[in-house]
Amino acid sequence: MRASKDPFKGTPLWRPSDAERVALRGHLLAELPPGHVLFTYRETLVVEARDRNGDRLAVTCREPSAALVRMSWTGRLPMAPFLPETEVFASLEALMEAIGKVEAQ
Repeated sequence: MRASKDPFKGTPLWRPSDAERVALRGHLLAELPPGHVLFTYRETLVVEARDRNGDRLAVTCREPSAALVRMSWTGRLPMAPFLPETEVFASLEALMEAIGKVEAQ
C-alpha cells in the first residue's frame, strides 16, 4: 500500500492509479528496443508517474536509478536504439528536482 503523502505534489508529475501504472509499463516495454539504455533493466522498471501532457513517464529501476522517458505511443519498437528519448538520473529525487527546474523556466 502506498503512503498517503504524494511525493510528486508540487511537481509537473502525477502518480496515476496502480492499474494505470501497470498499463503504462506495458506500453513502455513495447517501445524499448535492444540497445536502449533501459532495455537490460526492463524486468525491474516501475512507472512512478507521468507528466500532465501524458508524453513523459518517470520510471525507476535497479540501474540507473531513475529515468524520464518521452513516449512515442506507437506501441511498437522504434527504428533506433536511442528511442524513446530517455534522460537518466541518479535518483527519483534528482529527476523530480531537474524537471521542476525545467518546468519553472
